[in-house]
Amino acid sequence: MSALRALGASCMAVLALAAVAPAHALTESGDAAPFDYYVLALSWAPTFCALHPADRAECGLRRGFVVHGLWPQYAGGGGPEHCGGADALDQETIGRAKAAMPDERLIHHEWVVHGTCTGLTPHDYFVTVIRAIGRLSIPPEFDGEAPHTMTASQIVAAFTKANPSLTARSLVLRCQGSQF
Repeated sequence: MSALRALGASCMAVLALAAVAPAHALTESGDAAPFDYYVLALSWAPTFCALHPADRAECGLRRGFVVHGLWPQYAGGGGPEHCGGADALDQETIGRAKAAMPDERLIHHEWVVHGTCTGLTPHDYFVTVIRAIGRLSIPPEFDGEAPHTMTASQIVAAFTKANPSLTARSLVLRCQGSQF
């Protein structure tokens, strides 16, 4: 199967990077975070933009992988969602988040669904998102929109080569509802 050809064509892919950002966050009250680690989910920008034509302005300069979200997770599987208390996002926070995420609606969605479960303020949650993507090296072969033909194992190998601290077991590639 050519996973990346599908990425460039009609696939919404998520590359989940478990433990790229350990859950060292503290809640506003100073308690330990109520989860074990974060998953940094990346989307292939050309596909996101193709599937969201109304967001063309947001997508104009996006290339390769972009942040889809940062999801708190439990070691036993899954993670908390919709934890309530979704503070409104100020324009400064939204602007900062747009450096990593392609769409304002996605920024709001990720805050309401996942960010509210971290115990962080909106500002601190998105700073954590930006720090997590900043710690990740996107392999040069994904630096643009040119269609590629690569297998899922080649994609994972490229990420582990570019990020020696990651193992193949810490990466999950999903495409059109399939997991590779």
